[in-house]
Amino acid sequence: MERFCNFIDALSTWIGKIASFLILALIAIILFEVISRYLFNAPTKWVNELSGYLLAGVVMLGGAYCLAEFDHVRVDIFHRNFGLRIKAGVEVFTCLLVLCFVGAMVWKGGEASWDTFIHNTRSMTIMEMPLFPSMVLVPAGALLLGLQSISCAIRSILQLKGIARKKEH
Repeated sequence: MERFCNFIDALSTWIGKIASFLILALIAIILFEVISRYLFNAPTKWVNELSGYLLAGVVMLGGAYCLAEFDHVRVDIFHRNFGLRIKAGVEVFTCLLVLCFVGAMVWKGGEASWDTFIHNTRSMTIMEMPLFPSMVLVPAGALLLGLQSISCAIRSILQLKGIARKKEH
């Protein structure tokens, strides 16, 4: 089980770091838009759409990385006062809730992605970009988040059983 968790952690970290480079592309095209618009009075029609797709990639592919690195937002008003065993139990419960949400995202996102692929649906902008690449980010990112959530749940269960120590966060 520990090997599975380590593999999922490594996969989430690897994909998250690759997705982080999308931020550089996002910065570059927005900088291009600002320079074009305000220095040359020649705004573009494609930057807004493309920046939305890049942002979707960062968000959907970066979610599992945030969970793996414990960089997500956590409301810990009560959580910080719990003992280690109660924290581990709450973590397992939370991971199960996340899996319910992620399951719906994979299911419905997969259906929507498949529909856009089959019908070759395109955006209704001047670029007329195919929507499939951006739509497939939803189930793919949700699947990664689900796997990372399973990894966190397994680590918490192992901690409850006293087999493994929890990663510090």
